[in-house]
Amino acid sequence: MTQIRFRFSPEKLVQALAFFAQRGVRDLDKMKAAKLLFHADKYHLLKYGRPVIGDQYACMEYGPVPSASLNVMNDVLAQDEHFPPMAKELFDDYLIVEKGIFRKYAVFRARREPDLDVFSDSDIEALEYAQKTYGGKSAWALSEESHAEPCWQAANENRAPGSSIMMDYRLFFEGHPEAADMLRFVEAQQEDRDASDELATRRASLAERQYVVTSR
Repeated sequence: MTQIRFRFSPEKLVQALAFFAQRGVRDLDKMKAAKLLFHADKYHLLKYGRPVIGDQYACMEYGPVPSASLNVMNDVLAQDEHFPPMAKELFDDYLIVEKGIFRKYAVFRARREPDLDVFSDSDIEALEYAQKTYGGKSAWALSEESHAEPCWQAANENRAPGSSIMMDYRLFFEGHPEAADMLRFVEAQQEDRDASDELATRRASLAERQYVVTSR
């Protein structure tokens, strides 16, 4: 059984952060952002069969974390010169990183209103749910609360201290028997993607062999 996976969208990540910041979410550091993204993605996955951002989640000491999103935020905060140009331009267009003398962790602030055209109506519904339900809580409170999430608890059983472990999206359905039909739908969609990928690989391999034969 292969992992359930989706395509990560850096553009949606930037616009989601701008959405939270523009909606007045206070102290939006990378930990709080990661937890808001988790709640938006989980909400949308259980209700609509896919996450908003499409990231792959890792079980870490402080809860579930969208791994590619965390890497992007770390690159932004470190001002990494290898930061992908497109994502950097998006960050510069929509967000300000505020480091502040009296603030321990840098936070993201909105430079302008987010481009909501990158989202579906259901994406925005999920982002609003995360913002309204969890946006008023501190990053550390959200981290503590995330330890009660069945998906994190299930993954954490196999995590060595001080390490991280990737979380299959199936775990997001732990503790939600009402979403069993949606899980079956998501698994069927993944099987279709796997079959399509395998077919594409076989066709590419066949085309390569034919090229080798005809070029001799």
